[in-house]
Amino acid sequence: MQSIRGVLIDVSGTVHVGDKVIPGAVQALDRLRVSGIPFRFCTNTTQYSGDTLANKLRKFGFNVKREEIFTSLSACRQFVQARGLRPLLMFEPDAQEEFTGIPTSEPHDSVVIGLSPSSFHYEMMNKAFRILLNTKSSLTSTAGTNSGTGTGTEGVPRLIAVHKAKYFADKDQTSLSLGPGGFVEALEFASGIKAHVVGKPQKAFFELAIQNMGLSLSAPTSTGTGIVMIGDDVEQDLGGGAAELGLVRYLVQTGKYRAQDENRDMFGGLDGVFPDFSAVADHILASFQQQQQQK
Repeated sequence: MQSIRGVLIDVSGTVHVGDKVIPGAVQALDRLRVSGIPFRFCTNTTQYSGDTLANKLRKFGFNVKREEIFTSLSACRQFVQARGLRPLLMFEPDAQEEFTGIPTSEPHDSVVIGLSPSSFHYEMMNKAFRILLNTKSSLTSTAGTNSGTGTGTEGVPRLIAVHKAKYFADKDQTSLSLGPGGFVEALEFASGIKAHVVGKPQKAFFELAIQNMGLSLSAPTSTGTGIVMIGDDVEQDLGGGAAELGLVRYLVQTGKYRAQDENRDMFGGLDGVFPDFSAVADHILASFQQQQQQK
């Protein structure tokens, strides 16, 4: 076990599913907090603003501060603002609050898409498609060499996806529902523009979340990064950037998890599979206590 410096925790499917808390999760977070190990909730949730998500977790009984939640919406806002874009936002109304102060009126020069059931209908998808076509046309006419990329000579993406999850665990805890991934790929297919993804499992997202904890990947332990990622989705939570950065990757058998998901890992094997968040928290705390005793 690596010497632990921090823990990243997925939210939906890991500590709750819909309106039901995973048994023991509230108490497990309390134990983690008492240990002094830095942690962040690290989520791709795009239906709610960060403030709404914090309030939701508090209602569930979690002792959590707003600054302890790092969302893909936060990363997306930073990305859009830094590039001076005027996007069409395909989000639920609550999530759009994260973009207060960002110009989003017409004419749009980009499309930003998250999990938004109210947006996934023909009229809105067609509107997004036309924006991308117009953007592509203007860029290729001025840049010439960027046909099909959706970017001009300045290299600014015009189709931005918060994430491309295939599905998520629904409120009944037994069924799965479509994520935004299929809708993002529909726009990619129709427009010929590849989406720029800002949320999990992108490497940059995990790097920002680790920085948000006040930690740096440039100061790893002798055995690894010392950063743990806990999630229920072997691809979105534990694949991609989590594996590339050498994070300790723990899969919980709740939420999205389906039998044999651990065998789908394409990065050389997970570091552990646990029945729920409480079990993995106890494992981390036991290892952390042992490390403290050895110092």
